[in-house]
Amino acid sequence: MPSRRLKFVTGFLVVGAAIAVLVAVSIQGNMAYYIEVSDYLSRDQASLQGNFRVRGNVIPGTIEKEPGKLGAIFDIGDEHDRLTIRYAKELPDTFVDHAEVVVEGEMTADGVFEAHTLLAKCPSKYEAQFKEAQQQPSS
Repeated sequence: MPSRRLKFVTGFLVVGAAIAVLVAVSIQGNMAYYIEVSDYLSRDQASLQGNFRVRGNVIPGTIEKEPGKLGAIFDIGDEHDRLTIRYAKELPDTFVDHAEVVVEGEMTADGVFEAHTLLAKCPSKYEAQFKEAQQQPSS
């Protein structure tokens, strides 16, 4: 009887450990780390090599789209600095002036950040929709 109990406890521990590892890997994979524009630009040129995630707000009036082509060239910035971004894929609907964006990519030799990923959010749009939904009477 003790041997059956030992097998059960051992099996339970192995399954529990496997679940814990899967949860930890899943959480780590979904975490999005990024740095602000001014932090990115304050690095020395040698450390700008490689892939980075940079967060900033789209500076109004800087979005340039070429007719017939996907993507855009635009500037993002924070209180101190601005960074020119080139993105050559389809733009999300929430990509507008003032939108908060996170771009992932790397700096090119011409000083433009070549992004292969663009995440944009426009919280004011969703906050307004949420407030409208709250004000409507429920049936």
